[in-house]
Amino acid sequence: MLSTVFESLAGLVQPWADLYAEQTALATAVIAVHVLGMFVAGGTAISADRAILRAPAETAEAMRAVVADLATAHAVVIGALAFTLASGVALFASDVPTFSVSKVYWSKMACVAALLLNGLRMRRAERTVLRSLDGAPIHTAEMPVPAPFAEWRGVRSTATVSLVLWLVIVVLGVVLTNG
Repeated sequence: MLSTVFESLAGLVQPWADLYAEQTALATAVIAVHVLGMFVAGGTAISADRAILRAPAETAEAMRAVVADLATAHAVVIGALAFTLASGVALFASDVPTFSVSKVYWSKMACVAALLLNGLRMRRAERTVLRSLDGAPIHTAEMPVPAPFAEWRGVRSTATVSLVLWLVIVVLGVVLTNG
């Protein structure tokens, strides 16, 4: 049944597939948008993940600073992922018969789905950290904040998962382009 759905989809998008195959500049533009979207989203996410993993969890202000920076990073990542998603749909539509049966393609899509779910988990963990920090005293030498907070471990674990998934997605993308 699924193969019938993909056959119907292939027929529906055939004009796009033909245009994509005939217009090198168009194909180049779609691939460039896809790669640049991945570059911006992944680069920003990896940078934020590194900041999380390197941040000292001994003080409330250190955690506040990192979590505050994440809101900006997430806005960039989500925006860049929107371009990546749109160009990814265009790439899939350019060769539905090939991509629909590719185990590498579906593995990459599973990793993308896992990355998105992990992002939701990270956002939830960040909000929990911020709530737990409300009212936490500003760190002084005399009043250290107990560390590490259980909530901070949740943020750190999502950062680790994010790093791994971004790297796997890139590798699968490279494998996919080489057949």
